[in-house]
Amino acid sequence: MRSFFDLYYGRGSEEFETNESFQLILWCWALIGVKPLKPYGFFRFFQMAFCWICLFMGPVIFTVGFIQVTKQTSSMTVILTTLQGSLNSLGLPLKAFVTVFYLDRLCSVEPIYKSLDARYQNPQGRFAIRNNVIQSTHLFVTLVVSYFTYGTISWLSSAFTHTQTANIWLPFVDWIPHPTIHFWLHFVIEVVYLHYLLIAQCMNDLYPALYIKALRTHITLLADRVSRLGENPELTDEDNYQELSDCVRSHQELLQISRAVGSVISITLFIQFTIAATVLCVCMLNLFLFADASHRVITIVYYLCVLSQTSLTCYQASMLEVDCEKLPNAIFHCNWWNMDKRSRRLLIYFLHRAQQEISFVAVKFFKINLGTFLSIAKFSFTLYTFMNQMGVGENIKHQLD
Repeated sequence: MRSFFDLYYGRGSEEFETNESFQLILWCWALIGVKPLKPYGFFRFFQMAFCWICLFMGPVIFTVGFIQVTKQTSSMTVILTTLQGSLNSLGLPLKAFVTVFYLDRLCSVEPIYKSLDARYQNPQGRFAIRNNVIQSTHLFVTLVVSYFTYGTISWLSSAFTHTQTANIWLPFVDWIPHPTIHFWLHFVIEVVYLHYLLIAQCMNDLYPALYIKALRTHITLLADRVSRLGENPELTDEDNYQELSDCVRSHQELLQISRAVGSVISITLFIQFTIAATVLCVCMLNLFLFADASHRVITIVYYLCVLSQTSLTCYQASMLEVDCEKLPNAIFHCNWWNMDKRSRRLLIYFLHRAQQEISFVAVKFFKINLGTFLSIAKFSFTLYTFMNQMGVGENIKHQLD
């Protein structure tokens, strides 16, 4: 197993594998208790149990905390900021449960990728696989840093203003009568818990994009390989036929990977799509009508993080559809006229199969691509505009004043 810096900078004498693109995600899943660590033991079982309790208690303590905030404060900025986190926490345990329930499907693609990697021993193919691992690691770092930036800004602002970061409900801590001990103990627990949830949320939002990105890499490699069919004069008709048959097998394996990955991300993206529009609408209400300077910065960072929850996967899915169009073009423009009759018949079959693009659908409702992402963002803005024209924000301001 390579170190983090070897993955980030692409260092190491051994050849890179596609499965190393998922190494950091699997490590984080083990850290937060989603993926069990081997060998199994009492302490690792206790860690998993504690982590799952923390995940499933998230919606409860956020919702109760939001109800308490609405009763204790008249600041709509604080109420809406708490509501933003509460809405997003509703889908987190569901997405984590779907991931662990179908984790064997994600693991089942690893031997397939290993088999596909073995077919590309030329420098161009090895460079593409290595580049995919490096870019996946950079994407991992970028998303983790952006999520933790939101968390850090939130608790720093709360520390300076002597307020709680997310206003979650901590029953045993809230019963402490001493105000100073109560505040700082609540603050520390809340910050640690918030960063734990941010890691879990980040991994749930990142893994679909990385698995689709790996699929894109191998589609591109396959298209390049197909385009060179029949060009080597040293190969016999039988050699060309075997090479073409291997390309067909590679395509079938890629379809198998897409079905396995699609069955998992279909549910998680559906959950996120249904939550994202409401969260974005609340963010815009808070940003343009109620938030002060500090909360405006927090809301902007949070808004960008919510956008990234679906935008990365939708972008990779859209680019996969574009990459899939290269394969039939490569088949059509290969040196097919130098092949024998048997190879041409197989090539026609391959061309017919390759015209079917690889796409993903969220529970047969939303097609996962940039069009759906823009529709969700547009719907949230439409919802905000409707509420603004109805004077919802001004009415609330008037009632508070």
